[in-house]
Amino acid sequence: MKKIVVIILVIVLIFGGLISTGVFNFSKNSSEPISENSTDNSAIPEPSFKKEGELIFLKNQEKLTIEIADNDAETTQGLMFRRSMPDSCGMIFVMKENEPHSFWMKNTYIPLDIIFLDESKKIVTIQANTTPFSEAEVPSYEKAKFVLEVNAGYCKRKAIEKGDVVKW
Repeated sequence: MKKIVVIILVIVLIFGGLISTGVFNFSKNSSEPISENSTDNSAIPEPSFKKEGELIFLKNQEKLTIEIADNDAETTQGLMFRRSMPDSCGMIFVMKENEPHSFWMKNTYIPLDIIFLDESKKIVTIQANTTPFSEAEVPSYEKAKFVLEVNAGYCKRKAIEKGDVVKW
């Protein structure tokens, strides 16, 4: 009988230790890790906007505060997980090659106008009003060295068109 009591006590202590270390979590509000296939991104903190420059549309002198994505990590992250962006801001991507590119809207809450620019910073394609969270390709159709993302409708509101030139 003593052996059974000791075994039960050991099991209770081991099980209690596993609960206290978090191996077993029976809370209804448990914070589960987000997997690649998860659609609940509420636990991911929203990235903050970093002012890294200013972009000007030469035709109408419209100005944007820009964040620059010029490495693989920043290009991959892009505007994912941001829930808003001021209309006076945008993100410019500096691509490694001047070639046709495609973007997508995975984990992107904000509908965007995606503007593709060639090496001379001339707009070659505008993909307006992209769909948040879509994994469909958003292609440039033409060679592009730079990609600018702004809030959806920006190009229409500011009369930005294919052929316009920017500088930053």
